[in-house]
Amino acid sequence: MFEIYRSRHNPHHYVAIRTDDARENPQGIRESRNLAFMTRIEDDNEPRIAFDAGMARSRIERDGFYAFAVTIEVREHAE
Repeated sequence: MFEIYRSRHNPHHYVAIRTDDARENPQGIRESRNLAFMTRIEDDNEPRIAFDAGMARSRIERDGFYAFAVTIEVREHAE
């Protein structure tokens, strides 16, 4: 399972860590004043908008965290 944190300063920036990871980098993210806990995501390989579980696993294994950005742009609207 992943824990997702959102930047308090940039609403487009997020960080994912493993729920069961007690290494230094994930602990620092949990304790950061610049990040706020947002949600948990199952590690089940289901497709999700703006979150790539495979890439997250790879980066977390290497770095202890996975930083990513999400930008939503409205493309169509009704008047």
